[in-house]
Amino acid sequence: MIGSMIAMASGSSSSASWSSGRVLGPDPSSWDSRAFAGAVVLPADPLSATSTSAWRMYYYGRSSDMWNMGVTPFNASLPTGRIGLALSDDGGLSFTRFKGPLPQGALLDPSDDPSSFDCVHIGVGDVVFNASLNQWFLYYFGGGLDELPLVGFPDRRCKGVRLQPGLAISEDGIHFLDRKGPIITVGDVGSWDHNGVSWPRVLQPGSSHSDEKWILSYHTRETGGFNNFGFFSAGIAVSNDGKVWEKKGKVLSCGEPGTWDEGGVSVRHIIPYNGRYLMFYEGSNYKFEFSIGLAVSDDGLSWTKDSECGPEPGGPVLKARKGDDVWDNVVVGTPYVVVLPDGSLRMYYLGVGKKEGDTSTQQGIGVASSIGTDFRSWRRIVT
Repeated sequence: MIGSMIAMASGSSSSASWSSGRVLGPDPSSWDSRAFAGAVVLPADPLSATSTSAWRMYYYGRSSDMWNMGVTPFNASLPTGRIGLALSDDGGLSFTRFKGPLPQGALLDPSDDPSSFDCVHIGVGDVVFNASLNQWFLYYFGGGLDELPLVGFPDRRCKGVRLQPGLAISEDGIHFLDRKGPIITVGDVGSWDHNGVSWPRVLQPGSSHSDEKWILSYHTRETGGFNNFGFFSAGIAVSNDGKVWEKKGKVLSCGEPGTWDEGGVSVRHIIPYNGRYLMFYEGSNYKFEFSIGLAVSDDGLSWTKDSECGPEPGGPVLKARKGDDVWDNVVVGTPYVVVLPDGSLRMYYLGVGKKEGDTSTQQGIGVASSIGTDFRSWRRIVT
């Protein structure tokens, strides 16, 4: 069933085959040359006359093997570090990096204050345009210099582990000079989210849904699970203004042992769609094989893994093209979904792949499309 949902590119080793479906690939001269991920995509505003009225992709990455403050990443493949921007005329097959105001062209860097929660590394969670204030709200997450045990490895203490969300505000979506945070703090010791509050995704009130509250979803890595290795769980918070938040608790976590998402629910994106809420989420097993699944809700607060999108609850609806010599043949994750004017959906996602014969992987941003308005069925947009 899943195979019929995904348009498979050729398995040949040509360069066109390798990059097929990737809308942003590596650039050795850029601020994100070492690693990048986490696309947050905003369609162009047809009423805007500015030079940046194209589709915007905010994302995070780094060009160094070190984070800010000279900290070595606790996970060498984690692409957090700085935040930047890429643009596209149509949001379809190609994005071009935008040269931002910071060194090497980034938009937002970790704080220079060593006491700050976000002085080591940051990543973008979401970006919304607040029309009532005529401002751009960039929700991000960051880690600081606190040295804490790494979940699953209690004898290993690391900096940058405790992730918490912040808010950066801009008049143009490029220069983010007003920063606040953390806007949500970790839970009390022993609570489900005491290890961190990360990857904030935000849905502001609007005409497409009746709820008057802002909704923020986030995830953490809980202690425990299989062999005490830890697992991911997702929670919800609400707000009246997008600035002050109230936690509502955990809403999704691990699948049954042996299922595709037995390791839990991590990066996710919520959209209102045809009177319901859809959550496309990154799930994984205990081999750290990541795919993208689906959960549904009537109110945006109580969630159930969808039982109709695959052989197991939640899916997956998009998974790695294992066995093919293509750029996303190892894992897929960090979904971000845009509703198009015709009612179809477009999903931007992180892909990790390894070329045949290579010893290291590389990352990229890809795009898939729903088959019409069927939000359970997806195919990659390929060149």
